[in-house]
Formats: sequence, structure tokens, C-alpha cells
Amino acid sequence: MEAGKILFVRTDCKIDGTVTSKKDFNDHIDYLAKIADERFFMGGGFLEKPGGMIVYEAINIEEAKKVADGDPLISRGLYRYELTKWEMVLLSKNFDK
Repeated sequence: MEAGKILFVRTDCKIDGTVTSKKDFNDHIDYLAKIADERFFMGGGFLEKPGGMIVYEAINIEEAKKVADGDPLISRGLYRYELTKWEMVLLSKNFDK
């Protein structure tokens, strides 16, 4: 990974009134693990509220949306997301440690 790389930032927010099961969460993690095997990917959940953020590679916004829409939490209508195109300007030399 190098500076100047275009990535996509997806922030997720739980939709009010929805209930997620352990299966929904496990399906979400399994899906994202497959995506992480295919491309640069990092993600995690927010500690102060339901939701999370992922940063990942995609060829273009259409592919980035396809990845997001394929997530079971999104496709099941449990969470919504905001997707932002992002240019990485600086990366720590210790990033992979």
C-alpha cells in the first residue's frame, strides 16, 4: 500500500427499530473476511454506538457499492451505510506491524 492510493470508506449505522441476531453478525463477519482476502481491507465496530467503519480497495464507486450492498447487514435492511471516496496521503512505516 502506498500514498496516493484511492480507497473507499464505508461508515455503517444501525437502522432504528431493527433487531440483529448472532447469525446476522456472523454472516456479516464471514462476508467481510472473504472481502478482506481479496483486497486491502480494514474494519471495526464503534464502541460508543451501534455501527462501524471499513476502509477498502475497489476499482471504482460502482464496485465499492456492490461490495457494500453484498454485506448481509446491509442487504437484510438492518444497517445503512455512507460511502466516501478517499485518497490516502500518508501511511505509517509501521502499518503492517
